[in-house]
Amino acid sequence: MVTVGTLGLWDRISFSGRELLQAVGNLPEAPEVGDEYARTASGNFDLLFTLLAIFSLAGAYLIVKQFFRRIKIQRRVLQKKVEERTFEISKQKEELQKKSEELQMAYEEIKFKNLAIEEAFEHLSNSYEKMSDLNREKDGMMNVVAHDLRTPLNNIEGLIQLISMDGNLNADQVEYISKIRTVVQRGNEMIRDLLDINMAKKMKPELKLIAFSIPEFLSSWKMNFEKALVAKNQSLRISGAYKEIQLNTDMGLLSRIMDNLMSNAMKFSEPEKSMFLDINLVEEGKVKIVLRDEGPGISEKDQAKMFKPFTRLSARPTAGEHSNGLGLSIIKSLTEQLGGKIAVKSKLGVGTAFEIVIPCSPKKV
Repeated sequence: MVTVGTLGLWDRISFSGRELLQAVGNLPEAPEVGDEYARTASGNFDLLFTLLAIFSLAGAYLIVKQFFRRIKIQRRVLQKKVEERTFEISKQKEELQKKSEELQMAYEEIKFKNLAIEEAFEHLSNSYEKMSDLNREKDGMMNVVAHDLRTPLNNIEGLIQLISMDGNLNADQVEYISKIRTVVQRGNEMIRDLLDINMAKKMKPELKLIAFSIPEFLSSWKMNFEKALVAKNQSLRISGAYKEIQLNTDMGLLSRIMDNLMSNAMKFSEPEKSMFLDINLVEEGKVKIVLRDEGPGISEKDQAKMFKPFTRLSARPTAGEHSNGLGLSIIKSLTEQLGGKIAVKSKLGVGTAFEIVIPCSPKKV
């Protein structure tokens, strides 16, 4: 709150000021110090403004310079990265170009090989057709020749029987007749073997399934070798749990298999040796037949080729018996026709065992 005393003081100050102004107004004019000061102040202000402008420009220059410097550095970094990337791309391009050239060369090589393969395939196709035709002709000729050869052999056999009926033959004539009969027998065996080999090549062999027992089969089969065993002083020993085994298979093929096995065992065994026939029933309705001899054995080299037709092994018959090299191949083919398998176990100087496993009742093809 403004008091009366305060107002009086303010009036006195105001009055003293007025008086001072009047007194100053009556003084003589002094030099224009204020103008000089104003000019000096104005000059200082201009200098200060100039300095501020200079500093501002310097700061702006430094900022701009630093900014452009950073841009320049970033540009160098980017340029370096671009150069590195360009180098990598160029290198990759060269590698791709190289791989493309290699692929092109490989493609050309494959194309060339494909042409060669096509030509070879065409040649093989033509050769196969020719071989098929020749094979069919060969099979036909073999059947014709085999059957035609049987006729003169049978005629010779008939003539031998007629001559043998004459009781006035001397010892030499009897020996000649025996040799002729042996030759005829070998000829018939060769014809039968050739027909068996030819028949084995058929894709669908016809099986004549007959139900019979193993004892029934053995009683008739072993009679075929009784004289030969006595002549060479050899023996056949039969073992195994076979008396209750019943088969429903092709008895003719089984007999041919057993005939060849037994003939080989006797042929390559020394006199006074034994053959061991073991027959047992195995799992899954199959029968295993093992015929073991005490012969010279079969080497590993011979075992690798023993089932090929017309193959002569190192071992030789012990009594000069005849061998045409078809027996083992016939055994293998006939066993496969019955749906079975054959294996051999042999040791030189000890003997050989042929193991045959056939189904008791093969599927009729």
